[in-house]
Amino acid sequence: MKQLMRLSIPRILFLLILPWLGGCAQVDLQLDVTNPLNLERRNDIVAVSWDEVRKYLPAADPSSVIVLETDDGKVLTTQAMDANQDGTVEELLFLVDLKPMEKKSFILREGESPGTSVPSMTDARFMVPREDLAWENDRVAFRMYGPSLAAEVNNGIDVWCKRVRSLILEKWYKADEAKTASYHIAHGEGADFFAVGNTLGGGGSALWKDGSLYQPGVFESHKIIATGPLRAVFELQYKAVSFEGRQIRETKRVMLDAGQNLNRFDVIYTPDSGGGELSFAAGLVKRNNVTAKTSNEHHWGSLFGLTTQKEEDGFLGTAVVMPQGAFKEFREDKTHLLILGNAEAGKPVTYYAGGGWTRSGDFRNVADWEACLDEYALRLKSPVTVHVSLRKR
Repeated sequence: MKQLMRLSIPRILFLLILPWLGGCAQVDLQLDVTNPLNLERRNDIVAVSWDEVRKYLPAADPSSVIVLETDDGKVLTTQAMDANQDGTVEELLFLVDLKPMEKKSFILREGESPGTSVPSMTDARFMVPREDLAWENDRVAFRMYGPSLAAEVNNGIDVWCKRVRSLILEKWYKADEAKTASYHIAHGEGADFFAVGNTLGGGGSALWKDGSLYQPGVFESHKIIATGPLRAVFELQYKAVSFEGRQIRETKRVMLDAGQNLNRFDVIYTPDSGGGELSFAAGLVKRNNVTAKTSNEHHWGSLFGLTTQKEEDGFLGTAVVMPQGAFKEFREDKTHLLILGNAEAGKPVTYYAGGGWTRSGDFRNVADWEACLDEYALRLKSPVTVHVSLRKR
């Protein structure tokens, strides 16, 4: 009995699955993915714990596994994530569509190459000489400003409108730098119609007190963690701001998944002394002819209206979704629609923000945009579940 108690969990699992391996039988993992919501999920990222995979397949290598559809054997695009950059993969990502309440099975198979490389659906780049940090997916693009523009702008987020599913950042920046095509003018693929200046733009954040924002300016340094093909992740560091008698530095991690219009922002406010609760705001800059809308049920705020003064440029929506644990209240002033939240000093607080353009083909009108925000908030509250088990070939 004492010997059994000394066995590690992986060893016990190995003994349990040993009969499956008899006779050199080949085994895969079955991944049962369940949608707990009574609504369709399109372009949902499934994250499979790599520790869970290794329990069943101890020799599995993230570079030589594939994920397949069980019904037709189609090989899906995957991405191995090492989010903390310690050299160890934590998760394997793949993209799924699920019907309401659907349970769908996939196969994870080791020892096979994914084959030909697939076009990435996400990207993140530090763009020189401008020193922007720009990122995109197959739906929308964004940028934040670095040291070279410190005298002109602040920490706001620029929203770029796209009409194509392909990645455009490198192409647009090169053409603009060469002065052959400005990215502020539409040339068939979309454009940067948005104006940020010293505002929070399309979802930037800042400490908040007594009706005032304490913005840190442009980012000081950056670190790109992942570029794709399914998820882009990067981190920005900002100068300290004086707030409530302390110097507080901000670290912002940004994550954008394929198929989504909103980014995930994980923000840490680190004071030079002490701890406690801090108030912050995520905001949307007001544009001409926009309508503000807030949802107390799902904790989102939105601005929707003409992209430019020309109706042929369509309509643009920007939004912030604040999870219930952080959400405090909505505020509005002459410059911003603000969603206020509470953060614990030194600990990450999460919110989501982004934009959607009617000429992308993803939204027809404001009703579509607001329905998207409602569904996004519901999906955050009820993520898909993944059950891992062995499966004989």
